[in-house]
Amino acid sequence: MKKILLKSIATVFLLILSLTPSFSQAALIALIFGDKVASEKFHLSVDLGMNISSLPGLEQQQHTRGLYFGLGTFIKLDDKWTLNPEFKPLSPRGARSVLPLNDYSAVLSDVSYDFDLNYIDIPVLIQYRFNEKFFASAGPQVSFLTSATQVASGNLPLGNVVDIEESVKSSFKPIYIAVPLEIGYSLSDARKGKGMNIKFRYNIGVSQVIALSSVGTSSGSTFQVFASFPFIQVEQ
Repeated sequence: MKKILLKSIATVFLLILSLTPSFSQAALIALIFGDKVASEKFHLSVDLGMNISSLPGLEQQQHTRGLYFGLGTFIKLDDKWTLNPEFKPLSPRGARSVLPLNDYSAVLSDVSYDFDLNYIDIPVLIQYRFNEKFFASAGPQVSFLTSATQVASGNLPLGNVVDIEESVKSSFKPIYIAVPLEIGYSLSDARKGKGMNIKFRYNIGVSQVIALSSVGTSSGSTFQVFASFPFIQVEQ
């Protein structure tokens, strides 16, 4: 049963990778170069999972979900400690049911507003292994805002449902600083011995997300759960 479950999880993740060009390109890089550059002290990984985020501090908001994806590197320092710089080009955040920056209630009825924020995350974590299975990580993360959109969803006078999307990037700060805290579990027997790591990560916001004080203040809140597929050399 355990093997069937692991194969099912891996299959779903690989199918998602194959559906999105950016996913496929990054996965291709890891597939081509991952095993070639792997050594006892260094290897790459492909990471895929979900962001659950919100903007606490705003007067009104609910959490949102989004697909999280990127590449990781593992640099072994000794038997317990590892340095993990990562590059995550897809890291969506935001909030649902927020108060609007631009109000469309004059033209839409039953209107609701969402903020969709997209970032490139660059975390640099130090990982400590308690044993072969369990580990914990922490470190700084710099995130670069690539887009910020307000989505107004409501009904036109004739009853048609519409979404009005507009860029509100100037209302949010271009750089965001956080401190990720992570716990993880290694499935060493997955993928023919190459393993799979399941990670749970919470990002503690250090800087402000919102640039306009009139909108409100929030240091953000993001919980991440994802699988990391390392490309390592396996002893035959």
